[in-house]
Amino acid sequence: MAIFASRYERKLPIDDTQALSCEITTVEEVDGHTEYLLRVQRGPTTENSWNVLRRYNDFDKLDKCLRISGIELPLPRKRIFGNMRPEFVAERKQALQVYINAVLMNPILASSLPAKRFVDPESYSQSFHDHAVQNAMFCLRNDSAWALGATMGAIGWRLRKHYFKVTPKPPEKGSNKLVKSGSQTHQSKHFAAGSSSNGSGHSMDGGSYDPNAEMVAEWLEAGPDKFIEEKEMTGILKSLMGLQHQHIEPVILAGHTESGCLVIRKFHKHGTLKDVLCMATNPKNPFLSKYGNPKGRTALSMKQVATYGRQILEALIFLHSKGYAYGHLHSGNIVILDDCVKLLDIENQLLGVPAFYRPFFMQHSKIHTMETVDVYCFGHVLFEMTMGYPLQESVVRQITECPETLKCLLESILSKEACKTGLPTLEQLIGHRFFTQYASTGEAAAAGGANTEKPHFKLSLNAKELLKQAAIKTENRLRDEQKSVKNQKRIVRVQELMSSEEEKRKSKQKAKLEHKQSKLKQQGSLQTNNGRLSLAAATATAATASSSTLAASGLNAADSFNRSDSTPEEPTLAALKSPPPTPAPPFGSIYRRDPPAGSASTSASGSVERQSSTPNMLAEDPEAAEGEGDGLTRSALLESICKFNRGSLRKVRSND
Repeated sequence: MAIFASRYERKLPIDDTQALSCEITTVEEVDGHTEYLLRVQRGPTTENSWNVLRRYNDFDKLDKCLRISGIELPLPRKRIFGNMRPEFVAERKQALQVYINAVLMNPILASSLPAKRFVDPESYSQSFHDHAVQNAMFCLRNDSAWALGATMGAIGWRLRKHYFKVTPKPPEKGSNKLVKSGSQTHQSKHFAAGSSSNGSGHSMDGGSYDPNAEMVAEWLEAGPDKFIEEKEMTGILKSLMGLQHQHIEPVILAGHTESGCLVIRKFHKHGTLKDVLCMATNPKNPFLSKYGNPKGRTALSMKQVATYGRQILEALIFLHSKGYAYGHLHSGNIVILDDCVKLLDIENQLLGVPAFYRPFFMQHSKIHTMETVDVYCFGHVLFEMTMGYPLQESVVRQITECPETLKCLLESILSKEACKTGLPTLEQLIGHRFFTQYASTGEAAAAGGANTEKPHFKLSLNAKELLKQAAIKTENRLRDEQKSVKNQKRIVRVQELMSSEEEKRKSKQKAKLEHKQSKLKQQGSLQTNNGRLSLAAATATAATASSSTLAASGLNAADSFNRSDSTPEEPTLAALKSPPPTPAPPFGSIYRRDPPAGSASTSASGSVERQSSTPNMLAEDPEAAEGEGDGLTRSALLESICKFNRGSLRKVRSND
């Protein structure tokens, strides 16, 4: 058993269908060369992220591995001189970011092993092939019917699935019993024997096969949704080997270990439905070269689409009626033989591996049951058969160039409204008028050929209960991931809303308005200050003028008062020099004293002096006074009154 001792580290199963995103954060210079720090994230949450250091040579090696796909990628050219200059390093960093984005956004390239190892070397650095060879040999160690042959390469899209050629062993001499029946157990690992076409549970004689028939052994590692215990796996695999349906490819032999399952079935030289649609001439070519950039594509006729679609629905309805969900429908799991559909990989549900379209239906919370998953995947297959190319989005935007009935059928499954409100059931789909119009029941039944067998699939009550509980756990994990995706979408939507052009425009308008208001406020404060300064200057001028006026009036006091007594209607000298007084509040009483009896001229001359000084003070700058308004005028007058020098006033008494 030493030869089977594996160095393969068994870790928690990883969902290989989860999207990987990569961002080149920083650039470092190490030992004379440039290294780029990549921040990689798996799935929608930032908790599942890590850092990877890569050089330009690593990008170049990745590009050489992906050239087999025929897809042109924007890898920047290599430069010998001047490749350490800061401006060149900055430009190359941007170019490499564009390159890695192009790789990870392509579903074919992103699912390849070179791309996975580039961004996640810790999870994909093991030798999956050596691990698969060891387990396949262990499963066939006690089988006398089949011998493990050479590997067939990466002909499928799954990284943890490997294909091997198998050949029938010659019968043992002197023995009529060719192989053992039943299941065998070795320590903690189990093995289930092959089954015959009549479902007896015994392995088949390899010599009874047509020597021209080519068989293939498929090893698949268990996935994150494997909830069936090892001791229960043997019985369920036996039931799968006894399954008979005209639209399901039979399982010749199935064996399992604690890490995966080995299945032997017939290999179809014409390939799968995907090979037909992509016009692939050799189905044994690598997956990247076949489907990366196919040389041509072809669509099926409406009659073929209706016939094949109805047969697929019949197989799915049969499995669900037995309590077994398929969950892995896509064009690569369908073969066409004489206009008869055959579904492959019926064992995938037991192993809990992620579905091909899981990244799509994870975005829709209404697709959370095993039946709705099969319905959604059926819609993608129907679209691909109709158009000749796969749908690269989770929903269909616009459907053209197809009959109205088929358009309504596709929209009921793949439209945005259908994914929001809910999908139809399998029974509702098979009763759609498109199938009755283009493929009648008689044609669909005749498509099965002469070897039509009665469907048979027997599961024990315990097996049905185990499958039901496993389906519930799978659905719960799917709901949890859908909630996580929905929350992440909400966060991204808020961030995009905040950084959108509309928000930027509103922010600019708000900033302009605030700037305008602050400017107007500043201008108002400046005008107020200027008005106060002008009023102060006017007050000083008025005080000077009043002093000179009072001095002049003191020289001619007697004459002035005599004129006033003789001719009171005649204006005084101060009144002639000054303009007519403007209306003003009666502030003369503030400085006026009650004169003695008979001194009316004193009161008159005092009023003349006050009238002559006040208009001069107010008329010093009439334009400034008018600009300030009524309120400003009142405040200016009060301020001038308060600042007026009362000591400059001179009292003049009459001799009378």
